[in-house]
Amino acid sequence: NCAARTLEADLKPIAEIMQKTGRPLAAAMFIGSSPIRRYAEDWTVDMLVEHTRKAVTFAVKNGIEVMYVTEDTTRAHPADLERMFLAAVECGATRLCLCDTCGHATPRGAQSLVRWTLKLLAERGLSHVKVDWHGHMDRGLGVWNAIAAAEAGAHRLHGTALGIGERVGNAPLDQIL
Repeated sequence: NCAARTLEADLKPIAEIMQKTGRPLAAAMFIGSSPIRRYAEDWTVDMLVEHTRKAVTFAVKNGIEVMYVTEDTTRAHPADLERMFLAAVECGATRLCLCDTCGHATPRGAQSLVRWTLKLLAERGLSHVKVDWHGHMDRGLGVWNAIAAAEAGAHRLHGTALGIGERVGNAPLDQIL
C-alpha cells in the first residue's frame, strides 16, 4: 500500500513499480475535505472533485487499487463528502477512508459518520465499497472512536503499532484489540 496525493504525478511511480515488479499495489490516495483545509489552500469542492476523477481514473487504468482518503473527514460538510465520495467510487475506488485527522471526533460522531457513509453507499447500490476508519489520538479519543467506528460497521480500522504512527499517532492497535 502506497500513500499518494490525489494527483497523477504521485501515482505514476506506483504504476512504474507495479510494471517493474509484477506485483499488485494499492494506493491510499488522500485529499483534503474540510472547509478549513479548502480555505487554507484556496481550493473549491469542484476542484477537489476534478482532481479526484482524474487521479482515480488514472490509477484504475493502471491497475492500482484505490482507497480514497478524505483528510479531516470529521470536519467536512456531508454534501461535499457525498460529491467527493461518489466521484471516487464512480471512477473505480473500492474503499473510502474516513479520517479524524485532528482527533476532533467523539465516539458518537465517529459512529454517525460511518453509518452515514454506509447508508450513502447502500442507497446507491454501492455496498461493495468498503469503509475504513483512520483516527488520531490528539484528544485521547482515538481508541474509543475506532471501537465506535467498528460498532457502526467500518470494515477496517487503521492504527499504530509500538507507538509508530503519524504526528501524535493513530490509535494504538494493541488497545483497540
